[in-house]
Amino acid sequence: MRETDCSPPIAMSIAVSAIVKPSRILGAMMLLMASLTSAVGILIGLGMIGELASSFRLATAASILILVFFGFYHGMRSRKPIQLSISGIGQIRISKWSSETPCRESNWTHVGMNVKEVRLLPESTLWPLLLLLRLEDADGGLLTVPVLPDSVSRDAFRSLSVAFRWIAANEVRSKANP
Repeated sequence: MRETDCSPPIAMSIAVSAIVKPSRILGAMMLLMASLTSAVGILIGLGMIGELASSFRLATAASILILVFFGFYHGMRSRKPIQLSISGIGQIRISKWSSETPCRESNWTHVGMNVKEVRLLPESTLWPLLLLLRLEDADGGLLTVPVLPDSVSRDAFRSLSVAFRWIAANEVRSKANP
């Protein structure tokens, strides 16, 4: 005699919430890129690269070094933890953590104040070891969130990857079948 399972199918939920910390790997790559570009600027300034007039050579070297400094400073300064929350139906909420208000306050009023609902844009990159999320809020503001394996725990990365792939696939299906 054959047994039949009459229980309803189990519905999986894509609900996940994770705190995405700034990636150390991405920070190291930014430092390496800034160092190599600075080295090129120094070599130009010393006259070892190119045959430029002295004043133009020094102006070019100074411009490169200034741009490298401001680019690196801006890139490192904007690195803050972000909380990504995805509901079971695929709504994405993002909240930036503010370092201005410490969590030592007893009422924690600052937690959840910066929550925005966003949507995943089609130009997001969802690779096995990199999630480059392009998100748009209701006001049309764009936000790019890089999620590397060292930004979250292994389980959180896997859950986020599955959830964002599900959201992307459902966006494509909903556009194909209006």
